[in-house]
Amino acid sequence: MFDDAIILATKLLESDDDYLNIVMNLCQIGNKKYGQCWNTEFHVFGVISSDTDHLPLIHVRERCSAEFLVKSDKELAEIVEYYRSDVVIAYNLIVSSKNV
Repeated sequence: MFDDAIILATKLLESDDDYLNIVMNLCQIGNKKYGQCWNTEFHVFGVISSDTDHLPLIHVRERCSAEFLVKSDKELAEIVEYYRSDVVIAYNLIVSSKNV
């Protein structure tokens, strides 16, 4: 489970591609490990998931208007930038907690 979390968190540090799906997966890993991700090293992924639950995932984008996608992509870019340092902190916590 932690190996998957490290792989996914690393992807977030390397690229913003598939950001929403990766964040959701990390939130789910935290929920599986602890019963809920809150107040754990996965907390920020729950927050981001909650903040972005109205944005279209990759498999839904083809059904969205171009105008909606432009607005959604702008909002997502702002969220990614806002939480970037928190994602780095979470990554470091995930990596360090694997070794505990």
